[in-house]
Amino acid sequence: MKENGPERDEFEYETQEEPKPGRRMSAQGVAVLALALLLIGLGAAAFSARGLPIWPPRMVEAMAEPEETPEETPAPDPTPTPAEETVAPPDATPDAAEFERTAFVVDGVPLGVLASREAAESAEREAVAWFELQILGGGTLETTVENEIVLAPAADYPEAQDTTLDALLALLTGPDTPLTVRSTLTEELVSHTEYESVTEEEKTLLAGTRIIVRYGVDGETHTITTRTFVNGAEQGKPETVTVTAREAVNALVREGVEKVDMEAEPGKREGERGRDAGALEFIHPTERGRIISNYGQREGVLHLGLDYEGETGEDVLASAAGTVVSAIERGGYGLMVEVDHGDGFVTRYAHLGSIAVSIGDTVAAGDKLGTLGASGNCREPHLHFELRIDGIAYNPRYYLG
Repeated sequence: MKENGPERDEFEYETQEEPKPGRRMSAQGVAVLALALLLIGLGAAAFSARGLPIWPPRMVEAMAEPEETPEETPAPDPTPTPAEETVAPPDATPDAAEFERTAFVVDGVPLGVLASREAAESAEREAVAWFELQILGGGTLETTVENEIVLAPAADYPEAQDTTLDALLALLTGPDTPLTVRSTLTEELVSHTEYESVTEEEKTLLAGTRIIVRYGVDGETHTITTRTFVNGAEQGKPETVTVTAREAVNALVREGVEKVDMEAEPGKREGERGRDAGALEFIHPTERGRIISNYGQREGVLHLGLDYEGETGEDVLASAAGTVVSAIERGGYGLMVEVDHGDGFVTRYAHLGSIAVSIGDTVAAGDKLGTLGASGNCREPHLHFELRIDGIAYNPRYYLG
């Protein structure tokens, strides 16, 4: 039997408690919260991109860990001892002298007081420049002030009155200026005198052949004009001096007059003999000393020397003592050496295979100058030997011992 009372279902369900207020959020609240978080995130990103702090400085200081406060040390005595006193660097303040009132004094007479030394120096420069601008003409200008100008502290001249830069310049450059500014203008003109060409006939040269004995040089003259000015006004007449720096030297050309003979053969005594060689003695320039072609006309062309037989590599010898004046490769001559024996006598050695001397070397008769070869306008090895007197080639046979 069942006890009296309300009947219960056999399967009785537990009842759930009602939710407490505030523990569950509605869908609308969730959306608002999400939006707020999104805005906060976007704001933080913007502040970070601009380098700005996200939190206020006071909040950052509050969140930071407190630092240990260092022990207080007594403040130093603000009154320095004599040993601790420091000296200001020399350039810490501008030079007081530059801004000191300055008297402008000419020959002991103060003309006025300017606000600074810089202004006084500027007055002197501008006054001199003004007088120089009155001078017309080209050349080199040199200017001196014949007065004694002193820039002194204003305190040294208490009687001097204050003035301005413009007023002082008007006095210095006016008709009653106390200054004497002397200027010298020097102009130099250079002129040239052209040389002339002088032609002389030469019987030992074929007609149509010309030899330049001396190149011409123009003359040079310097004309120097000096003008003197005082305070921009010219004094007296200009002074002119003419100096000849170099005399003109005429060119000298020798022109051949000997008729061409196409059938002529060079001979041992062909051509005229030049002047006497004095104490000079000449030897054959090779050990063999065998001449295969003489001085004179050859196929319508004047052969200006002697050709010596030889093999490539044989020594070529100095014909007489002298100084080497040429050791070069020269056109049809090929490798060539020239030796100056003094008194206008020069020997020439051409078609060399090699050169063994240099310009300026001193050689004795029989010294090696180089080796025989076939350089230049040459068909087979041989030595071409010339003897020239004052630039003209003569038959070497007249001088060989």
